[in-house]
Amino acid sequence: MQAVVFHAPGAMGVEQVPDPTCGPDEVIVQVPQAGICGTDLHIFRGEYMGDFPLIPGHEFSGTVVEVGKNVDYLRVGDRVAPDPNIFCNHCDFCRNDQPNHCLHWQGIGITRPGAFAEFVAAPARVCYPVPASLSDAQAAFIEPLACVAYAMRRLPVGPADKVLIFGAGPMGLLLVQTLRNSGASQVTVVEKQADRLALA
Repeated sequence: MQAVVFHAPGAMGVEQVPDPTCGPDEVIVQVPQAGICGTDLHIFRGEYMGDFPLIPGHEFSGTVVEVGKNVDYLRVGDRVAPDPNIFCNHCDFCRNDQPNHCLHWQGIGITRPGAFAEFVAAPARVCYPVPASLSDAQAAFIEPLACVAYAMRRLPVGPADKVLIFGAGPMGLLLVQTLRNSGASQVTVVEKQADRLALA
């Protein structure tokens, strides 16, 4: 398959690499589209964890094309959006409902091959169904939108609240849409780029 490979900070290429193999508890997902996240840029610049060489990409969805022998709830042809965060579910942090501190955390596109490729392997337990009503491009936004939903859960916004957002990049724009739908009385965006501000 073809994939984008980061070889070292600032060095990348599109090249032929072996197809991923499907573990017994995994699925292979064919990736039609993937988003470029700020994390991908930090990895490319050598500013973030991740060993080289690495196939980046963690904002994606796709179609299951292979199912591991222990997987009985996903089928070939299912559209899924994998959560790129893979927690062990066994360490003390995971058992105490703090998986973000997992001692054995893996990240699709960060510590293991990601979605800037034709195919990617993912544990079936982190794959969520994508409704037919969403396009591939829309479904690629599920992961960043989940980050926004988490932020909204941590800082609930009600009808009388006024909110200030710094930056109208993809995450800022998702926040704007979510906050407007939450009933915030005023959403103000600070942004230097006129085209981004116009979208907000």
